[in-house]
Amino acid sequence: MWTVILGLFLYAQLNSVTMKEPLIFDFGEGKNFGRWSIINDGVMGGMSQSQAKLDQDALLFTGVVSLRNNGGFVSLRGPLGDYDLSEYRFCEIRYKSDTDRKFEILIEKDTPFYLPKFRAKFGSKTQNWVTLTIPLKDLEISRMGVTISQGIDPNQLKDIQRIGFILADKQEGSFQLWIDYLKFY
Repeated sequence: MWTVILGLFLYAQLNSVTMKEPLIFDFGEGKNFGRWSIINDGVMGGMSQSQAKLDQDALLFTGVVSLRNNGGFVSLRGPLGDYDLSEYRFCEIRYKSDTDRKFEILIEKDTPFYLPKFRAKFGSKTQNWVTLTIPLKDLEISRMGVTISQGIDPNQLKDIQRIGFILADKQEGSFQLWIDYLKFY
């Protein structure tokens, strides 16, 4: 009898736990993904240029990275907000790219450039869409592009101010990155 009561109790507990709804940035025409903005190395005197536009029912992030004037990065940043990612375990991105360069998903707890950020590198040259799943516990902590540590405690993902993408590999040249969606679940 105690087994039945314990079983019913556990069943009720498991069914009362609600999973947090996924956080999805779904790009493309007619989709509401918020206001994203470009931040390039021009903020510190660099000459890199990039833009974002809708293309193929996705967001096309394109541009040219320049090393002139100590430049070397381009980025696309989401709207400022109060994101609690601590209950999520995975980040999923669907993308394609015309380059083998490594992009990064950038998660900012604080927006000043000199403070640590969370990041995950991704990218490969592919004409077909690729879906990549990244365990959030495997994120790197970096400061100004330099890895401080590998792996994080998910509780560090509370109070996130901004999510974005950056190409900061200090290589000159053009790039195109199509992003269909970015999902946290």
